[in-house]
Parts: sequence; structure tokens; C-alpha cells
Amino acid sequence: MLIGLCIAVVVIGVGVAALVIHRRDKAASDAASSMPSLQSFPGAASPASAGSRAAGQSSAQTTASGEAYAPGTYNGSIVTPAADGGARTYVIHIPAGYSPDKTYPLVLVFHGGGGTGARVEKDSGFDTEADAKGFIVVYPNAINGNWDDGKGTTNPNINDVDFVRLLVAQIRSELPINANMVYATGISNGGNFSNWLGCNLASTFAAIGSDASDLPENDAPQCKPSEPISFVGIHGTADPIDPVNGGATGGGYASAKGGNVLSASQTMQFWAGVDECGPNPSVSNLPPTVNDGTSVVQYMYSGCTAGTSVTYYLVNGMGHGWPPFAIPPADAKITGPTSKNINATQVFWDFFAAHSR
Repeated sequence: MLIGLCIAVVVIGVGVAALVIHRRDKAASDAASSMPSLQSFPGAASPASAGSRAAGQSSAQTTASGEAYAPGTYNGSIVTPAADGGARTYVIHIPAGYSPDKTYPLVLVFHGGGGTGARVEKDSGFDTEADAKGFIVVYPNAINGNWDDGKGTTNPNINDVDFVRLLVAQIRSELPINANMVYATGISNGGNFSNWLGCNLASTFAAIGSDASDLPENDAPQCKPSEPISFVGIHGTADPIDPVNGGATGGGYASAKGGNVLSASQTMQFWAGVDECGPNPSVSNLPPTVNDGTSVVQYMYSGCTAGTSVTYYLVNGMGHGWPPFAIPPADAKITGPTSKNINATQVFWDFFAAHSR
């Protein structure tokens, strides 16, 4: 079964040109399915290559062959300035029932350190959620598998914030995106980066989310969002990679080391401060649906400015992963267990859908 397309972009000077669409074949999708897991670190497989097109030849709402955009999963590339990494790649999913006569929310999902967009696409289940709820989802790829999340330890010479700014602008120029409903989320290094995007692109994103990650310690003093932005976080108390109580990341896995992070408590308090929320969150112990040794505590801040809100889910007994999806046994020795008592994809989308500009 064919499940994808391919997109490419070319550049004039330091500007960005247009998207180009090509159908991705089953072999490419099978290759994506065989990539290392979401929790993998440096050494993950490279994304599929994309086609190309001369600048100025774009036709919004149409593929490279002139066909109308259709529901499906696409591979894409965009040429950016050298400081942003040059040629960059991503995966984009257009939902079932797509119509060019409607506008759609846009969600960007950022993979963890050493991962790929194709793998977080597979392991998060966001395509299924997008088809059911009607939004477009994009899975960008980092240079060498790591995002410059502001810590200064992962790709500090790559301006990933600017790459994302250009990517969102380009997608908005080519597809019917609701500019008031653009969101970012990610896992681990990708979640750290989503926090950093909230610091730098609050005028682009209506809300951000992070899983198995918190605000990098180095980011906090320089994080001054241009406007309030809603935040939702999920973190396991047994996470050995990104410690829920803050401090050095990586645990015993040397390749994952990448600077210090704030604690979950400090992170939720930080974003509550940005949004001028009330000082004390309501705390709820959510009833478990599965007896798997995990439980979920929800922290919800109210009274925030400009219709924003801050919500955080601490998952007792959960390690470093995207719940409720299973962690392969080899990875679980490093990351710890998942939880069946929370669905990160549903939590993020439900939160995003409730927050627009």
C-alpha cells in the first residue's frame, strides 16, 4: 500500500523557495518502519531523500506532477541558509478527508536525540490522531540527529530555531494552515527544543508540549517569550535519561549526555510565570486504567493571561518514552518502562485543540 509522498524546496540567496511533492513508495515506508526506536541515540538511520524543483515554480495546493494534494504521508526537504543547516528534511502527514477549501491546525513533532522524524512519526501515533481529529502534522529531522535546544551541548552552531521559523512559514504558504493553531511538541532532546521554541517563537506557536524532558537550565535566564504561550508537559518519575528532578541529562548512557535541565516542578512554575497564572496549581490523582505499576498526577494552573494555561502530568514509575507505546526490551534496559495510564499523543492534541490565538 502506498502511504506517502515526497517534498523538496530550493533556495535563492538565503531565502526559501517552494515545496514540491512526490509520492513516497512502499519501500521507503518499510525502511522507515525498520529504523531504530524512538529512544535510540546517535547512529539512527538517515531519512529518505527528496526530489527537487527550481525556484518560483511552486503551485500552492498541487504536487510536483500538478495533482491536487491528497491525504497521505510525505517526505520533504527545504534548503535553508548555512547557519540553519543548509538542506533540511522532514516528514509531513496530511489527514484523511483533507480539503483545500478548509484550514487546518499544524503540529510539529520533534524526535529525541539521535532519532528521526520517520521514527517519531511511527512511535507516537500522531498520524492516526491527525486523521481522526483533522490536523496536519510535521516531523522535522535534526542535523546529525540532535536539536540545538539552547543548552549549548547539542549542535550549538546550527540555528534550529530559524530553521523551524522558515519551515512553518513555507508550509503555511503552500497549505491551508490556520495560523492561530500552530503547535510544537517533542520527546527528550526534541522536548527540550520545544521548550526553547516557546522561548523564541511564541508569536508562531499557540502552545508547546514536552515529553520526557524539561526546560534546559541554560535556557531559563534568556527565555523571554514575546507573548504568553500555553504549555503542557509529561514526565516519568523513573526517567534515567532526563531526570525529573533536574540536573545532568544522559544518565549512564554517554551518547545521550547533553547539559543540565530544570526539574519538572521548576519547568511548570517557569511557564506559569510566563503566563501570569495563579501561583498554586490544582493537583489531581488521575484514576488508573491499567495496573502496570504507574500512576498519573495532573498539575493544572489557572487564572493565566490571554486565555493560556499550563498543565503538567507527572507519571509515577514511568521511564523515558512516549506513553503508552511499548519500548523495545533492549531500549527499556536504558530508558525504563512505559505507562499504559496516559496517552501522550492524545494529551498533547487535546490540550492544543483547546488553545488557539
